[in-house]
Amino acid sequence: IDVRQSECLNASTEEPLANALRPGPREDPSLVLRSDCDEELLIHVTFACPVRVKALVLQGPDADPSLGPSSVRLFVNKPALDFDGAKAEKPAQELELSGSHRQGEPLELRYVLFQSVSKLSVFVAGNAAGDDETVLSKVAVLGAVVPQEGAKPSAEMQHARGKADWLN
Repeated sequence: IDVRQSECLNASTEEPLANALRPGPREDPSLVLRSDCDEELLIHVTFACPVRVKALVLQGPDADPSLGPSSVRLFVNKPALDFDGAKAEKPAQELELSGSHRQGEPLELRYVLFQSVSKLSVFVAGNAAGDDETVLSKVAVLGAVVPQEGAKPSAEMQHARGKADWLN
């Protein structure tokens, strides 16, 4: 995960995405991601290279897990997604979170839909408590890096390579 390129829309400036996304701080129960104006959050997780995502952890705070998300809409490789788009567009997958998910149990995804993900967008419409703030203590993405092989050169490039540079 490229934390510097990842962002969260409608996050509190005092309690930003990095609190829940970075491996060190996300283990500290006092550091959380909190929504700012209302209960909605739009989290854009950017990866350094394409990944295959198999599960997602969206854990609510230890003190009150019901402040965690009640449902999420997941979008793949939509860099310009905003709140209106997240509500209107068809997601790759839509999930309801149970109490055990808000306590840290991974959400299993339809693996075939998340095979080459460069950016994963998570739209949180609200929380289980129906409160004005949504709070996350941990955001984790489980999966594997897509193996990268060299791109096959085009026929023109292969032909040019067959000739010596000085003959071109």
